[in-house]
Amino acid sequence: MSSPASTSASLNAERALEILLALGEAGADGLSLSQITQRVGGAKSAAHRSLAALRNKGFVEPAGRYGHYRLGPAIPLISRQQERLDSQIQMIRPGMTEFARKTGFTTYLMVQAGIDAVCAEIISRSPRRQLTMGVGARVPMGIAAGSMALLSIMPEDAAAEIIRANADRYASHPALRAIDAELIAGQVGAARAQGYAINMGYYLPGEGGLGLPIHRRNHYEVDVAVSFNAPLEMMTDAWIASMIEQLHDCLGADVLGAASED
Repeated sequence: MSSPASTSASLNAERALEILLALGEAGADGLSLSQITQRVGGAKSAAHRSLAALRNKGFVEPAGRYGHYRLGPAIPLISRQQERLDSQIQMIRPGMTEFARKTGFTTYLMVQAGIDAVCAEIISRSPRRQLTMGVGARVPMGIAAGSMALLSIMPEDAAAEIIRANADRYASHPALRAIDAELIAGQVGAARAQGYAINMGYYLPGEGGLGLPIHRRNHYEVDVAVSFNAPLEMMTDAWIASMIEQLHDCLGADVLGAASED
């Protein structure tokens, strides 16, 4: 049984992380204390204490608008020190670019971040196209084809644990059809059987998506998934199979080779 002190410390740490995520979504203009409190919950005094601690370590700084906060310089500095994902992105980017050039579809590279999936790279044929997410955007694991693909190559018990942890978030996530943990588990199971994930129009009007998982090749890398959205009217079984084959061809054997033993 955890002590009151350890429970309090855990809540403080979780609040600080929620603040960082909220500020990351807000951009350079930042958020006020009231806005932060609205997003993370709890009392203003608690949020203010977390902000003060984050500011002391350089994770948060004052924004241009009075009383607003934004991410501080410590975030990109730590990111630059962790280059593990950079080499993977550089290896996968040419195949994503080739696929986007041939098909016209915007491609997304998704990676796991705890119980979320985060967009690590986007390749778009048209810079003017309205994208469904940006680099750094996150969704609960199990939402849309990219994160379903990631779950499909995890050990089944680990995937089930993440799905359970996200059950309440599925119910509140913006969707065109009702989604829940049971539905997500079924979609992940289907992706595990067929080798890729399919989203048949659950989140965007008239659009579905496909997600191809890519196993890490060694213990320095992470599992990733390449995904893209497409009009539902195109997504017949034959078309899906041809697109997955084309994505395989564009990414190439070096990227899609079997994972080596750690």
